[in-house]
Amino acid sequence: MRRRRLRFFLSRSRSEFAFAPRNPCDKKPCMASLRLRPQNPSLEFTQNLLLEIQPFLLKGNYKSGLAVARRALKLYPKSFVCLYQYAKLLGDWADELPEAERKKRKREAAGILKKLTGRMAGQDTAMRFGACLNYYYQSYAFREMYAFGARFRRHDRRKGFYAQALGSGLLAESFYQKSKPAQARSWAKKSVAAWETYGLKGEKYYFAHYSYAKALAIAGDKKGAMKSLKIAARTSQRPITDWEFKDALQMIEA
Repeated sequence: MRRRRLRFFLSRSRSEFAFAPRNPCDKKPCMASLRLRPQNPSLEFTQNLLLEIQPFLLKGNYKSGLAVARRALKLYPKSFVCLYQYAKLLGDWADELPEAERKKRKREAAGILKKLTGRMAGQDTAMRFGACLNYYYQSYAFREMYAFGARFRRHDRRKGFYAQALGSGLLAESFYQKSKPAQARSWAKKSVAAWETYGLKGEKYYFAHYSYAKALAIAGDKKGAMKSLKIAARTSQRPITDWEFKDALQMIEA
């Protein structure tokens, strides 16, 4: 279920990812090597991490983004930000894998994210939103995601509508796949309304356009769905025939 991948990002300071080289002549570690690394990275490290991951995330190149997040996590294994980025990208990349492996990686991602939802104190709005949204996504808890969005609008109206748009769209797709057209259309219309309130003009994340396209297709607006899908393909710099867009094309052509 690779598609839902939701939004919040990372940079380009490879120097902080490098370990200090060992001196082969040293038989004992120097005192500097005995210093304990802080549990949490510096603000500069975090900002650089987000900037480095962002280009991969926006285009759906989750595997490359995951490699960056994994390096950061090795340096700061208890960091909220590093754990969040790793789990989010792991779960999204899992959608490309065979079923058994996909389920395994999704469970791992959801398990990490669930623990993070109990560590929200001190985290900013973006981190709190991202951890919860991605936990619901990787756990296939789409109704809970929709309800979460309604609650989160009190803190950040736009992010709340994003969660509602994504959650209702995923529910619509679930009912569509179960051949329950009335329920699928009902949730698809909610998703379309939420996406339009959120406002996709200037949106750089391909997945939002892709999700909107599927909601439009299920709701019956095939022309609008194709237009949005083309934007998703262009934003991700992939052809509209890419494997990820196959399900949307099938909905449009049905």
